[in-house]
Amino acid sequence: MWMWTINVLLFVCLLNGTAFAEQRNSTDTSAFQSRNETKPYTFKILKYICVGTPYKRSRLNYCKTVLRRNKPTLLNVSVTVPEVLNYIWVVVKVHYKFSTYQPFLIDMEEEACGYMKNRPVIPQTDYIFDTFVKSVPALSAPCPHGNRTYNIVWWLEERLTPRSIPAGEYRLDFKFVAKDNVTIFASETYVMVRRSGIIGSMIEW
Repeated sequence: MWMWTINVLLFVCLLNGTAFAEQRNSTDTSAFQSRNETKPYTFKILKYICVGTPYKRSRLNYCKTVLRRNKPTLLNVSVTVPEVLNYIWVVVKVHYKFSTYQPFLIDMEEEACGYMKNRPVIPQTDYIFDTFVKSVPALSAPCPHGNRTYNIVWWLEERLTPRSIPAGEYRLDFKFVAKDNVTIFASETYVMVRRSGIIGSMIEW
């Protein structure tokens, strides 16, 4: 539905995965081919967590981390949003784990419905949004949203990640908020990155 704003493409690429919703076109991958290359690191999704439950304005039907042998870890989530929404405030943050998780590169907030309606020229925002359109088309359609159940299966895909990122543990936070500041959905994704070669973690810098 909703993903964009300020700052830095470096880690944004890592956090744009491949998802399947009801309307996904699985052959539409041309925009990502330039990033399909061997990387000097590997990453693993440790877990997905849906946080802040129970929600007052939506119903979380299930939220599962699906571990698969030799395959990407999946997020399988179902959220029912009974009311019609014409305003959705989106918060996207990335944290890197030093002794504790600290903000790292991305701290983004945007009103999604207004952005999708007016499409202001914001290069990084446009890039993130266009990538998300291909990842989760059922969630990236123009408003109004809601009055339905969203069933999403999502995972990170290596071909969408940047050429180089520091080793270490990361946490990606999503929060989607209604106009009266009530959370519709929120999640945390935990990622471990391991590198080969001489560049280690941020802690070693």
